[in-house]
Amino acid sequence: MRINLNSIIFRILTTVILLTLGGWTLYHNWLQRQVRFGNYTYSTDEVELLKNYPKAMYARGLNAWAQQDPDTAERYFQQAVSMDVLFIDGWLRLAETEAEIGRQERAKNILTFTIDQTKRAFRWKWPQMLLARELGMNEVIYSNANYLLTHGILEQDTLQFLHTHLGGNASAVVSVLDEEHLDDYLEWLMNWSRVEESLTVWRSMTAISVPEKEIALRYANFLLQHKYITESKDIWQQYNGIAGMTNPGFETELTGRGYDWCYWKEKEGAYEVMRVNHDTWEGDYALRVDFRGRENISFYHVYQIITADPQAKYRLTYAWKSQGITTDQGTFIEIYGYDREGLHRAGPMITGTHGWHEVSLEFYMPEGCHAAVVRLRRLPSNRFDSKITGTLWLDDFRLEKIGNDLKSFLQ
Repeated sequence: MRINLNSIIFRILTTVILLTLGGWTLYHNWLQRQVRFGNYTYSTDEVELLKNYPKAMYARGLNAWAQQDPDTAERYFQQAVSMDVLFIDGWLRLAETEAEIGRQERAKNILTFTIDQTKRAFRWKWPQMLLARELGMNEVIYSNANYLLTHGILEQDTLQFLHTHLGGNASAVVSVLDEEHLDDYLEWLMNWSRVEESLTVWRSMTAISVPEKEIALRYANFLLQHKYITESKDIWQQYNGIAGMTNPGFETELTGRGYDWCYWKEKEGAYEVMRVNHDTWEGDYALRVDFRGRENISFYHVYQIITADPQAKYRLTYAWKSQGITTDQGTFIEIYGYDREGLHRAGPMITGTHGWHEVSLEFYMPEGCHAAVVRLRRLPSNRFDSKITGTLWLDDFRLEKIGNDLKSFLQ
Protein backbone atom coordinates (compact mmCIF):
# COMPACT_ATOMS: atom_id res chain seq x y z
CA MET A 1 0.00 0.00 0.00
CA ARG A 2 1.49 3.30 -1.05
CA ILE A 3 1.45 6.10 1.53
CA ASN A 4 1.03 9.74 0.43
CA LEU A 5 3.49 11.58 2.67
CA ASN A 6 2.25 15.04 1.64
CA SER A 7 -1.30 14.15 2.63
CA ILE A 8 -0.17 12.96 6.05
CA ILE A 9 1.82 16.13 6.69
CA PHE A 10 -1.14 18.29 5.63
CA ARG A 11 -3.47 16.48 7.99
CA ILE A 12 -1.02 16.77 10.87
CA LEU A 13 -0.54 20.48 10.26
CA THR A 14 -4.30 21.01 9.99
CA THR A 15 -4.83 19.19 13.29
CA VAL A 16 -2.16 21.25 15.02
CA ILE A 17 -3.64 24.51 13.71
CA LEU A 18 -7.16 23.53 14.81
CA LEU A 19 -5.94 22.49 18.25
CA THR A 20 -4.08 25.79 18.59
CA LEU A 21 -7.13 27.79 17.54
CA GLY A 22 -9.33 25.78 19.87
CA GLY A 23 -6.98 26.36 22.78
CA TRP A 24 -6.76 30.05 21.98
CA THR A 25 -10.55 30.27 21.74
CA LEU A 26 -11.00 28.58 25.12
CA TYR A 27 -8.45 30.87 26.69
CA HIS A 28 -9.98 33.97 25.04
CA ASN A 29 -13.50 32.93 26.11
CA TRP A 30 -12.29 32.47 29.67
CA LEU A 31 -10.90 36.01 29.64
CA GLN A 32 -14.08 37.34 27.98
CA ARG A 33 -16.19 35.68 30.66
CA GLN A 34 -14.13 37.37 33.35
CA VAL A 35 -14.59 40.74 31.63
CA ARG A 36 -18.29 40.20 30.99
CA PHE A 37 -19.14 39.32 34.58
CA GLY A 38 -16.67 41.75 36.13
CA ASN A 39 -14.90 39.12 38.20
CA TYR A 40 -11.77 41.17 38.78
CA THR A 41 -9.12 40.75 41.44
CA TYR A 42 -7.29 43.96 40.45
CA SER A 43 -3.93 42.21 40.79
CA THR A 44 -0.81 43.08 38.80
CA ASP A 45 -0.93 39.77 36.88
CA GLU A 46 -4.55 40.41 35.96
CA VAL A 47 -3.69 43.78 34.46
CA GLU A 48 -1.23 42.10 32.14
CA LEU A 49 -3.72 39.39 31.17
CA LEU A 50 -6.53 41.82 30.42
CA LYS A 51 -4.56 44.75 29.01
CA ASN A 52 -6.19 44.35 25.58
CA TYR A 53 -9.77 44.59 26.90
CA PRO A 54 -11.15 48.16 27.10
CA LYS A 55 -13.83 47.27 29.66
CA ALA A 56 -11.23 45.66 31.92
CA MET A 57 -9.08 48.77 31.83
CA TYR A 58 -12.20 50.85 32.47
CA ALA A 59 -13.01 48.73 35.53
CA ARG A 60 -9.43 49.13 36.70
CA GLY A 61 -9.83 52.90 36.35
CA LEU A 62 -13.03 52.86 38.39
CA ASN A 63 -11.26 50.94 41.12
CA ALA A 64 -8.42 53.47 41.20
CA TRP A 65 -10.99 56.30 41.29
CA ALA A 66 -12.69 54.66 44.26
CA GLN A 67 -9.31 54.51 45.96
CA GLN A 68 -8.99 58.29 45.43
CA ASP A 69 -6.12 57.89 42.98
CA PRO A 70 -7.13 60.06 39.97
CA ASP A 71 -3.72 59.86 38.30
CA THR A 72 -3.84 56.05 38.09
CA ALA A 73 -7.51 56.17 37.12
CA GLU A 74 -6.69 58.60 34.31
CA ARG A 75 -4.07 56.23 32.92
CA TYR A 76 -6.44 53.28 32.80
CA PHE A 77 -9.31 55.31 31.31
CA GLN A 78 -6.89 56.57 28.67
CA GLN A 79 -5.94 52.96 27.81
CA ALA A 80 -9.61 52.01 27.55
CA VAL A 81 -10.57 54.74 25.07
CA SER A 82 -7.37 54.29 23.05
CA MET A 83 -8.53 50.73 22.29
CA ASP A 84 -12.18 51.74 21.70
CA VAL A 85 -12.54 55.29 20.50
CA LEU A 86 -16.37 55.11 20.80
CA PHE A 87 -16.29 53.96 24.43
CA ILE A 88 -18.38 56.92 25.68
CA ASP A 89 -18.49 55.80 29.33
CA GLY A 90 -14.71 55.66 29.27
CA TRP A 91 -14.44 59.13 27.74
CA LEU A 92 -16.76 60.62 30.36
CA ARG A 93 -14.79 59.08 33.20
CA LEU A 94 -11.58 60.27 31.62
CA ALA A 95 -12.98 63.81 31.47
CA GLU A 96 -13.98 63.57 35.13
CA THR A 97 -10.48 62.52 36.17
CA GLU A 98 -8.89 65.21 34.03
CA ALA A 99 -11.04 67.79 35.81
CA GLU A 100 -10.05 66.37 39.19
CA ILE A 101 -6.38 66.53 38.29
CA GLY A 102 -6.82 70.16 37.23
CA ARG A 103 -6.81 69.91 33.44
CA GLN A 104 -10.13 71.73 32.96
CA GLU A 105 -9.76 72.59 29.29
CA ARG A 106 -8.87 69.02 28.39
CA ALA A 107 -11.90 67.82 30.34
CA LYS A 108 -14.14 70.29 28.49
CA ASN A 109 -12.77 69.15 25.12
CA ILE A 110 -13.44 65.52 25.97
CA LEU A 111 -17.00 66.32 27.10
CA THR A 112 -17.61 68.26 23.87
CA PHE A 113 -16.35 65.25 21.90
CA THR A 114 -18.81 62.91 23.65
CA ILE A 115 -21.66 65.33 22.99
CA ASP A 116 -20.83 65.39 19.27
CA GLN A 117 -20.85 61.58 19.22
CA THR A 118 -24.15 61.17 21.10
CA LYS A 119 -26.41 63.90 19.75
CA ARG A 120 -29.34 61.52 19.25
CA ALA A 121 -28.64 59.12 22.12
CA PHE A 122 -30.29 59.80 25.47
CA ARG A 123 -28.26 57.26 27.45
CA TRP A 124 -25.41 59.67 28.19
CA LYS A 125 -27.37 62.92 28.48
CA TRP A 126 -27.67 62.70 32.26
CA PRO A 127 -23.99 61.96 33.07
CA GLN A 128 -23.02 64.68 30.58
CA MET A 129 -25.19 67.12 32.53
CA LEU A 130 -23.56 66.16 35.83
CA LEU A 131 -20.09 66.61 34.38
CA ALA A 132 -21.06 69.86 32.67
CA ARG A 133 -22.14 71.26 36.05
CA GLU A 134 -18.69 70.54 37.48
CA LEU A 135 -17.03 72.18 34.47
CA GLY A 136 -19.32 75.22 34.36
CA MET A 137 -20.66 74.35 30.89
CA ASN A 138 -24.21 75.61 31.43
CA GLU A 139 -25.25 75.45 27.79
CA VAL A 140 -24.65 71.69 27.84
CA ILE A 141 -26.88 71.39 30.91
CA TYR A 142 -29.73 73.34 29.33
CA SER A 143 -29.50 71.59 25.96
CA ASN A 144 -29.46 68.11 27.48
CA ALA A 145 -32.23 68.98 29.92
CA ASN A 146 -34.54 70.10 27.12
CA TYR A 147 -33.65 66.96 25.15
CA LEU A 148 -34.60 64.70 28.07
CA LEU A 149 -37.86 66.59 28.65
CA THR A 150 -38.76 66.47 24.97
CA HIS A 151 -38.36 62.69 24.96
CA GLY A 152 -40.08 62.17 28.32
CA ILE A 153 -36.97 60.74 29.99
CA LEU A 154 -36.07 61.41 33.65
CA GLU A 155 -38.48 64.35 33.66
CA GLN A 156 -38.76 64.76 37.43
CA ASP A 157 -35.02 64.34 37.97
CA THR A 158 -34.23 66.79 35.19
CA LEU A 159 -36.53 69.49 36.54
CA GLN A 160 -35.17 68.96 40.05
CA PHE A 161 -31.64 69.27 38.67
CA LEU A 162 -32.41 72.52 36.83
CA HIS A 163 -34.29 74.06 39.74
CA THR A 164 -31.47 73.24 42.16
CA HIS A 165 -28.71 74.24 39.76
CA LEU A 166 -30.29 77.66 39.28
CA GLY A 167 -30.77 78.22 43.00
CA GLY A 168 -34.55 77.78 42.99
CA ASN A 169 -34.94 80.85 40.77
CA ALA A 170 -38.04 80.07 38.73
CA SER A 171 -37.43 82.99 36.35
CA ALA A 172 -33.98 81.62 35.56
CA VAL A 173 -35.38 78.13 34.93
CA VAL A 174 -38.06 79.57 32.63
CA SER A 175 -35.39 81.41 30.64
CA VAL A 176 -33.52 78.18 29.77
CA LEU A 177 -36.49 75.89 29.17
CA ASP A 178 -38.09 75.50 25.76
CA GLU A 179 -41.62 76.92 25.74
CA GLU A 180 -43.15 73.46 25.36
CA HIS A 181 -41.71 72.41 28.74
CA LEU A 182 -43.07 75.26 30.86
CA ASP A 183 -46.18 73.28 31.73
CA ASP A 184 -43.95 70.38 32.83
CA TYR A 185 -42.11 72.73 35.16
CA LEU A 186 -45.40 74.11 36.46
CA GLU A 187 -46.59 70.57 37.23
CA TRP A 188 -43.32 69.86 39.03
CA LEU A 189 -43.69 72.98 41.16
CA MET A 190 -47.26 72.02 42.03
CA ASN A 191 -46.13 68.56 43.09
CA TRP A 192 -43.65 70.20 45.48
CA SER A 193 -46.10 72.90 46.65
CA ARG A 194 -43.91 75.76 45.39
CA VAL A 195 -46.64 78.38 45.08
CA GLU A 196 -44.67 81.59 44.58
CA GLU A 197 -42.40 80.02 41.97
CA SER A 198 -45.42 78.58 40.18
CA LEU A 199 -46.94 82.05 39.83
CA THR A 200 -43.80 83.15 37.99
CA VAL A 201 -44.08 80.23 35.59
CA TRP A 202 -47.81 80.80 35.04
CA ARG A 203 -47.22 84.45 34.14
CA SER A 204 -44.58 83.37 31.63
CA MET A 205 -46.89 80.77 30.12
CA THR A 206 -49.80 83.19 29.73
CA ALA A 207 -47.50 85.81 28.19
CA ILE A 208 -46.64 83.34 25.42
CA SER A 209 -50.06 81.83 24.70
CA VAL A 210 -53.30 80.75 26.35
CA PRO A 211 -52.58 77.57 28.36
CA GLU A 212 -54.77 74.53 27.81
CA LYS A 213 -57.91 74.39 29.92
CA GLU A 214 -56.98 71.16 31.71
CA ILE A 215 -53.67 72.46 33.07
CA ALA A 216 -55.28 75.81 33.89
CA LEU A 217 -58.04 74.26 36.00
CA ARG A 218 -55.59 71.99 37.78
CA TYR A 219 -53.49 75.03 38.56
CA ALA A 220 -56.50 76.98 39.82
CA ASN A 221 -57.30 74.05 42.11
CA PHE A 222 -53.68 74.01 43.34
CA LEU A 223 -53.79 77.73 44.16
CA LEU A 224 -57.12 77.33 45.93
CA GLN A 225 -55.75 74.52 48.09
CA HIS A 226 -52.98 76.86 49.20
CA LYS A 227 -55.52 79.65 49.77
CA TYR A 228 -54.35 81.95 47.00
CA ILE A 229 -57.97 82.93 46.48
CA THR A 230 -57.69 85.91 44.15
CA GLU A 231 -55.28 84.22 41.74
CA SER A 232 -57.22 80.96 41.64
CA LYS A 233 -60.55 82.73 41.16
CA ASP A 234 -59.25 84.75 38.21
CA ILE A 235 -58.05 81.62 36.42
CA TRP A 236 -61.21 79.64 37.23
CA GLN A 237 -63.52 82.37 35.97
CA GLN A 238 -61.42 82.99 32.86
CA TYR A 239 -61.82 79.38 31.73
CA ASN A 240 -65.32 78.67 33.05
CA GLY A 241 -66.95 82.07 32.73
CA ILE A 242 -68.69 81.49 36.06
CA ALA A 243 -69.41 84.00 38.79
CA GLY A 244 -71.10 82.88 41.99
CA MET A 245 -71.52 79.14 42.40
CA THR A 246 -70.19 76.55 39.96
CA ASN A 247 -72.60 73.91 38.66
CA PRO A 248 -75.36 75.19 40.99
CA GLY A 249 -78.00 72.79 39.71
CA PHE A 250 -75.74 69.75 39.28
CA GLU A 251 -76.41 69.80 35.55
CA THR A 252 -72.84 68.62 34.79
CA GLU A 253 -70.62 66.01 36.41
CA LEU A 254 -68.99 66.96 39.69
CA THR A 255 -65.26 67.39 39.01
CA GLY A 256 -64.17 67.53 42.64
CA ARG A 257 -61.67 70.32 42.11
CA GLY A 258 -61.42 74.07 42.27
CA TYR A 259 -64.69 75.87 42.81
CA ASP A 260 -66.83 72.97 41.64
CA TRP A 261 -68.70 70.60 43.92
CA CYS A 262 -66.50 68.10 45.75
CA TYR A 263 -67.59 64.89 47.43
CA TRP A 264 -65.96 61.88 49.03
CA LYS A 265 -66.91 58.38 47.99
CA GLU A 266 -67.76 56.15 50.93
CA LYS A 267 -65.87 52.85 51.02
CA GLU A 268 -67.90 51.23 53.78
CA GLY A 269 -71.28 51.87 52.18
CA ALA A 270 -72.66 54.17 54.91
CA TYR A 271 -73.91 56.60 52.28
CA GLU A 272 -73.97 57.21 48.53
CA VAL A 273 -73.82 60.50 46.60
CA MET A 274 -75.09 60.66 43.03
CA ARG A 275 -76.57 62.92 40.37
CA VAL A 276 -80.09 61.95 39.34
CA ASN A 277 -82.15 63.01 36.33
CA HIS A 278 -85.53 62.73 38.05
CA ASP A 279 -87.17 64.24 41.15
CA THR A 280 -85.57 67.60 40.41
CA TRP A 281 -86.56 71.06 41.60
CA GLU A 282 -85.37 72.77 38.43
CA GLY A 283 -83.48 71.65 35.35
CA ASP A 284 -82.65 68.09 34.39
CA TYR A 285 -80.55 66.99 37.36
CA ALA A 286 -80.38 67.15 41.14
CA LEU A 287 -78.03 65.73 43.75
CA ARG A 288 -79.21 62.78 45.86
CA VAL A 289 -77.61 61.51 49.07
CA ASP A 290 -78.69 58.11 50.42
CA PHE A 291 -77.93 57.15 54.02
CA ARG A 292 -77.86 53.36 54.59
CA GLY A 293 -78.32 53.13 58.39
CA ARG A 294 -74.92 51.53 58.94
CA GLU A 295 -73.20 54.27 60.92
CA ASN A 296 -73.76 57.20 63.25
CA ILE A 297 -71.92 59.24 60.73
CA SER A 298 -70.40 62.68 61.06
CA PHE A 299 -71.18 63.80 57.52
CA TYR A 300 -69.24 66.61 55.80
CA HIS A 301 -68.52 64.93 52.48
CA VAL A 302 -70.30 67.25 50.00
CA TYR A 303 -69.10 70.83 49.70
CA GLN A 304 -68.20 73.71 47.39
CA ILE A 305 -65.82 76.62 47.94
CA ILE A 306 -67.17 79.98 46.80
CA THR A 307 -65.47 83.36 46.43
CA ALA A 308 -66.96 86.53 47.84
CA ASP A 309 -65.94 90.07 48.72
CA PRO A 310 -64.83 90.77 52.28
CA GLN A 311 -67.25 92.83 54.38
CA ALA A 312 -70.11 92.19 51.97
CA LYS A 313 -73.57 90.73 52.57
CA TYR A 314 -74.76 87.71 50.58
CA ARG A 315 -77.79 85.50 50.22
CA LEU A 316 -77.55 81.78 49.49
CA THR A 317 -80.71 80.13 48.20
CA TYR A 318 -81.17 76.39 47.62
CA ALA A 319 -83.89 73.77 47.32
CA TRP A 320 -84.15 70.47 49.22
CA LYS A 321 -86.40 67.44 49.49
CA SER A 322 -86.25 64.49 51.93
CA GLN A 323 -87.62 61.00 52.40
CA GLY A 324 -87.49 59.05 55.65
CA ILE A 325 -84.45 60.73 57.24
CA THR A 326 -84.15 59.28 60.73
CA THR A 327 -82.54 60.17 64.08
CA ASP A 328 -82.64 63.45 65.95
CA GLN A 329 -79.63 64.68 64.01
CA GLY A 330 -80.61 65.29 60.42
CA THR A 331 -78.71 67.04 57.67
CA PHE A 332 -78.33 70.77 57.11
CA ILE A 333 -76.47 73.24 54.89
CA GLU A 334 -73.77 75.30 56.58
CA ILE A 335 -71.53 78.16 55.46
CA TYR A 336 -68.18 78.92 57.07
CA GLY A 337 -65.08 80.94 56.23
CA TYR A 338 -62.41 79.25 54.13
CA ASP A 339 -59.45 81.61 54.53
CA ARG A 340 -60.55 83.45 57.70
CA GLU A 341 -62.49 82.66 60.84
CA GLY A 342 -65.54 84.59 61.96
CA LEU A 343 -68.17 83.19 59.61
CA HIS A 344 -70.58 80.36 60.36
CA ARG A 345 -74.22 80.10 59.32
CA ALA A 346 -76.43 77.01 59.30
CA GLY A 347 -79.71 76.30 57.56
CA PRO A 348 -82.65 74.37 59.03
CA MET A 349 -82.10 70.72 59.98
CA ILE A 350 -83.72 68.27 57.57
CA THR A 351 -85.40 65.17 59.01
CA GLY A 352 -88.38 63.00 58.10
CA THR A 353 -90.17 63.22 54.75
CA HIS A 354 -90.85 66.52 52.99
CA GLY A 355 -91.53 67.72 49.47
CA TRP A 356 -89.39 70.32 47.79
CA HIS A 357 -88.61 73.38 49.92
CA GLU A 358 -86.63 76.48 49.08
CA VAL A 359 -84.44 78.03 51.78
CA SER A 360 -82.46 81.28 51.91
CA LEU A 361 -79.49 81.98 54.17
CA GLU A 362 -78.01 85.44 54.54
CA PHE A 363 -74.45 85.87 55.71
CA TYR A 364 -71.80 88.54 56.02
CA MET A 365 -68.20 88.00 54.91
CA PRO A 366 -65.72 89.01 57.66
CA GLU A 367 -62.87 91.42 57.03
CA GLY A 368 -60.07 89.73 55.10
CA CYS A 369 -62.22 86.73 54.18
CA HIS A 370 -62.29 86.11 50.40
CA ALA A 371 -63.81 82.62 50.27
CA ALA A 372 -66.37 80.51 52.10
CA VAL A 373 -67.41 76.87 52.10
CA VAL A 374 -70.97 75.74 51.41
CA ARG A 375 -71.26 72.27 52.90
CA LEU A 376 -73.83 69.58 53.56
CA ARG A 377 -73.42 68.58 57.21
CA ARG A 378 -74.74 66.08 59.74
CA LEU A 379 -73.57 65.84 63.35
CA PRO A 380 -73.39 62.50 65.20
CA SER A 381 -76.34 61.65 67.43
CA ASN A 382 -76.00 60.81 71.13
CA ARG A 383 -79.13 58.64 71.17
CA PHE A 384 -79.37 54.87 71.03
CA ASP A 385 -80.99 54.88 67.56
CA SER A 386 -78.22 56.97 66.06
CA LYS A 387 -77.54 55.28 62.70
CA ILE A 388 -79.09 57.55 60.09
CA THR A 389 -81.16 56.30 57.16
CA GLY A 390 -83.11 58.10 54.46
CA THR A 391 -82.65 60.12 51.30
CA LEU A 392 -81.99 63.79 50.66
CA TRP A 393 -82.19 65.73 47.38
CA LEU A 394 -80.52 69.11 46.75
CA ASP A 395 -80.91 71.42 43.75
CA ASP A 396 -80.65 74.96 42.38
CA PHE A 397 -78.08 76.73 44.58
CA ARG A 398 -77.92 80.47 43.97
CA LEU A 399 -75.58 83.06 45.45
CA GLU A 400 -76.25 86.78 45.24
CA LYS A 401 -74.58 89.81 46.75
CA ILE A 402 -77.13 92.00 48.50
CA GLY A 403 -75.06 94.77 50.04
CA ASN A 404 -72.17 95.90 52.19
CA ASP A 405 -74.11 96.98 55.27
CA LEU A 406 -73.06 94.97 58.31
CA LYS A 407 -75.40 96.94 60.58
CA SER A 408 -78.49 96.01 58.59
CA PHE A 409 -77.36 92.40 58.50
CA LEU A 410 -77.01 92.25 62.30
CA GLN A 411 -80.49 93.76 62.75
